[in-house]
Amino acid sequence: MAISINDRTAEFRHIVNAAKRKQAAKPGSQRLLGDNQKTTTPDGKPRRSEFARNAAEIGRGISATMGKLQKLAQLAKKRSLFDDNPVEVNELTFIIKQDLSRLNEDIRNLQALSKRLHPKPDQEGENNKNILLLLQGKLGDVGANFKDVLEIRTKNIQASRSRTEAFVSNVGQHAQFAALQQQSASPLYGTPKGTPSPGNDLISLTPMVGDQQMQLQMMEEGGSNSYIQQRGQAIEAIESTINELGSIFGQLAAMVSEQSEMIQRIDANTEDVVDNVEGAQKELLKYWSSVSGNRWLIAKMFGVLSFFPISYPKSSFLCHSVSPKMPPSTFTLNNGLEIPAVGLGTWQSPAGKVKIAVSYALQNGYKLIDGAYCYGNEDEVGAGIAEALATGKIKREDIFVVSKVWTTYSTRVELGLNKSLKALGLDYVDLFLIHWPLLMNPEGNDDRFPTLPNGSRDIIHSHSHIDTWKQMESLLSTGKTKSIGVSNYSARYLNELLPHCTVKPAVNQIENHPALPQQEIVDLCKKEGIHIMAYSPLGSTGGPLLTAEPVVKIAEKHGVSPSKVLLSYHAPRGSTVIAKSITPERIQDNLELIDLDQDDQTLLQSYSDKLVSEKKWQRFVYPPFGIDFGFPDKSQS
Repeated sequence: MAISINDRTAEFRHIVNAAKRKQAAKPGSQRLLGDNQKTTTPDGKPRRSEFARNAAEIGRGISATMGKLQKLAQLAKKRSLFDDNPVEVNELTFIIKQDLSRLNEDIRNLQALSKRLHPKPDQEGENNKNILLLLQGKLGDVGANFKDVLEIRTKNIQASRSRTEAFVSNVGQHAQFAALQQQSASPLYGTPKGTPSPGNDLISLTPMVGDQQMQLQMMEEGGSNSYIQQRGQAIEAIESTINELGSIFGQLAAMVSEQSEMIQRIDANTEDVVDNVEGAQKELLKYWSSVSGNRWLIAKMFGVLSFFPISYPKSSFLCHSVSPKMPPSTFTLNNGLEIPAVGLGTWQSPAGKVKIAVSYALQNGYKLIDGAYCYGNEDEVGAGIAEALATGKIKREDIFVVSKVWTTYSTRVELGLNKSLKALGLDYVDLFLIHWPLLMNPEGNDDRFPTLPNGSRDIIHSHSHIDTWKQMESLLSTGKTKSIGVSNYSARYLNELLPHCTVKPAVNQIENHPALPQQEIVDLCKKEGIHIMAYSPLGSTGGPLLTAEPVVKIAEKHGVSPSKVLLSYHAPRGSTVIAKSITPERIQDNLELIDLDQDDQTLLQSYSDKLVSEKKWQRFVYPPFGIDFGFPDKSQS
């Protein structure tokens, strides 16, 4: 049976075209198509983002610079005088310096691009940060290697100069000997037969012709050129030394000029003093001449002078007439900045009272204000600072403002600093600290104290405080803080951090008082040049410290309150103390420390040692993080 065949090609084509039109009309399909167009090049290859392209370009630049540095290292390590090429070395050094500067600028621009593309934290933004850290590390390694190569080059140049001086001296001796030979025809000055002449020149004096004469001429020219080169290098060394001496003499001249001006001022002051003394003497003589005729007045004067020593014994009068020794008002940080010895604390200060307290303190002698994002009152602190500055009595550069990055911003340090600066109304702080060495969930149920369903703190245990410190170091280049430091760091945590520091912490702020001396961390910080700031110096309101026997005894000895003794405890230890109050009278009183003598310090130290030996130390501030921070009083409790 024959079956007829129908051609349905046209029908199938119609169905396929309809399906394509329907698919193209869907929004999802159009979006995918658009994405594909955006992420591929005309030849079908994936298109990288602007950040990736720039990062790759920087990476290639670092690799190229490393190649140049390797070539420079080969040239710098050459010790031969005749194999040195100073022009090429100088050109390579200049080029590498330019490359490092350009790459550093490119990395900063790349960092700005990343922030612009990812203003809010996301996965891609974190990846970009990791890439930036990697590039910065690679560039830092290249810079360190560049420094090492330059040091090697300097040592080789110094060795070359030493050899040049020795060579020139040797050549001079030979020249003198040859001249002596030419002065006389006596056989005494001749060279015996078979004996080499000075300098071991085994050149025959028999007549030479042809190739021998030409060879001798070339040897003489070569020796002359080498000698000229050595003399040129020696002259360069002498010129360099002269320039250095000129610089030194210039500095000495400036110092002499300053001393001359100082002597002139002293002479002028001495003349003023002499004039004042002579004037006072004339006035006394006039007064004496006016009263010398009044015998009754003279008798009364002698009577008063005779009665005075009886009423005011020598021990009372003379001792109190001498000004007492005052404790230091400032300390110097390891970066050269001055930090006041006393500061006003703002933790747990009642809302509405902080502004008044800060403004009053700054207008009455305080220079240091200690705050933190966690305290929740930096807006009031900023208002108090602004009010004090508006009076014109102080300037911004006269005060020292401290803030701290809270634990929910341990992975977003610059964002935390920006929030504090905005609340304070300032362009920069003088010191920015890590508040506690941990990370609480930045995406938790609270901006400051996120918690888990069971009520415990929501802590990210995988985070390292060292990573937070690396972000702190990068803040210094932004100008938003002048110094960086840590807070609540034990000796264990500080020893973990220090090997990874490019910039050493300037400050460690800890709870510190005679009942919690924390001598281990205090001694470690002193050894490493890290300044201690002591908070909660009184322990707690109405706490046992204020009634401790040695504290009360010292207070009675000096006629002051126990709180003033506890505040003055820190200055002899080289520490800054943070005193908190909102009462004008107490704010003013806390600023005026007393000088504790050696007996006072020994008494307080004995009290502290006894508490430590009996493990009866007292810590009053310890949030329930559930983490062992390495403090002995908590690790062994």
